[in-house]
Amino acid sequence: MTSDLQSSGKNRKTRASLRGTACLQLPACLQLPAHLPLAALVVTVFATVTLVILTACGNLPGSGTDLVDGTYEVDVSLSGGSGRATVASPATLEVKGDSMEVTITWSSSHYDRMVVDGKDYQPVNSQGNSQFKIPVKALDEDLAVQAETTAMSKPHLIDYTLRFSNPRAPGAGSGSDEVDAGASADAAGGQSGSQAGTQLTADFHNPDLGNDMAPTSSMKLDYATCFSVDYYEGGYKLLCLADGGRYLLIPQGAPEPQGLAADIVCIQQPVCDVYLAASDAMCLIDALGQTDAITVSGIRKEDWSVDAASQAMQSGAMVYGGKYNAPDYDLLLSKHVSLAIESTMINHTPDVREKLIELGIPVLTELSSYESDPLGRTEWIKLYGAVFDREDQAREIFDGQLARAQSAKGQPTGQTVAFFYINSNGSAVVRKPGDYVTKMIEDAGGSYVFGDLGDDSARSTVTLEMEQFYVQAKDADVIVYNASIDGGVDSLDELLAKNPLLADFKAVREGKVWCTSQDMYQQMINTGDIIADFHTVLSDPAVEHDGLSYLRKLS
Repeated sequence: MTSDLQSSGKNRKTRASLRGTACLQLPACLQLPAHLPLAALVVTVFATVTLVILTACGNLPGSGTDLVDGTYEVDVSLSGGSGRATVASPATLEVKGDSMEVTITWSSSHYDRMVVDGKDYQPVNSQGNSQFKIPVKALDEDLAVQAETTAMSKPHLIDYTLRFSNPRAPGAGSGSDEVDAGASADAAGGQSGSQAGTQLTADFHNPDLGNDMAPTSSMKLDYATCFSVDYYEGGYKLLCLADGGRYLLIPQGAPEPQGLAADIVCIQQPVCDVYLAASDAMCLIDALGQTDAITVSGIRKEDWSVDAASQAMQSGAMVYGGKYNAPDYDLLLSKHVSLAIESTMINHTPDVREKLIELGIPVLTELSSYESDPLGRTEWIKLYGAVFDREDQAREIFDGQLARAQSAKGQPTGQTVAFFYINSNGSAVVRKPGDYVTKMIEDAGGSYVFGDLGDDSARSTVTLEMEQFYVQAKDADVIVYNASIDGGVDSLDELLAKNPLLADFKAVREGKVWCTSQDMYQQMINTGDIIADFHTVLSDPAVEHDGLSYLRKLS
């Protein structure tokens, strides 16, 4: 297996040196890869002959003759920026009539716009690394584009040059791997603790209201590091967030204090008629029994994994009010929205934040995803406990999850774990070491196989070509497939269909392959339960283990 992988580069060079030396030599787009299994070779030969007949061995786009309608793979080269971003190669090219479209996959989830020939294009996906479908006029020619990254304090539009070449039947082999280039502060994928797009400060706690009011006590936090809560006489509470935001909760019937510092945002209690565009927060708010306070959702009904949110939208108690970057302002006003709880994606569209504030709607940015410890994310329930006057309930819920996590902590299992999913280009996307998911695995007694993966970017995920992934993960004791991005797999056969190389993996051979539930990322309220599930599986990964909530075995 390894020798085949190592020889692939030599084979490509050999085939390249032979092109054009024979009268009946196939076009570059139809070159056959070496080492194909017999069945795959038959299929590829048939597809190749068909394409030759249809195209009459004509030239490629850019040199006179278009490809016939269909789907192809093309190699992608990228230049520009400062060299830190990547695009996946090969990419998918769709040809229909006189038009060609290519799907670009960036190494970051923080690209929210591309500009081609003066026209804006939006991402075609809502999770994972940013993907765009853009038009291509010709192959083997430079295409000047711009891509906007929101990984810095303000959105930046960066100039790049793309070039597409070597079109071929899907799966017929590639001439290149992922190509480096990119944004100076590229950050990243997934739904995680990357600090891109928001400037966090270590000394954000500032209880000085600007007048003579002084705190009488402060909330005790065990793991969370991105917020604080201070209490003042008269029932006033100050929330300080690590992005510099300060919010004073005004008790029902109480006046706003005089002489407040200019940066303090006042929020009247009881808090109700909330526009929620931060999906992570819903499970915490629901656990406090405050779902009815959310009347407008920035997430569509079919995208919720929290049952209470789906049911509220089904009944009409909660309505869809547009995504974070395109809210329905008229609807928000008609619903008398008093607070917008946004994810950090709002930092990509500062004009939206400003418009909400202009309309008199305070904006609170949810930063739980920036907590490095998984229990720190869960402890954000205490912030919402303060918002909704449910502190005792919030503390009780958190203590229960802490106890569940501690029951699994400190008990090493000796099992190495590969946690990943396979993207549309056949590459493996793994969590970066130190990410909260890898910490849950370690807390559960596992050892993450990518613990020494070098990556200096702010991304929380890393995309690995299959050769590198194979070398690092083939001997892992346990495989956990991440279902939250692509919906997951229901069987080993479905997993192997994503990449047959996985059949060589030790965990596959020994039947130690598991898949997460799709809603795991919207369930930080149950972090202790997730850690306990991981620990149960890692203690004896060959057993079925009925009754788990967030992991299921593949067979």
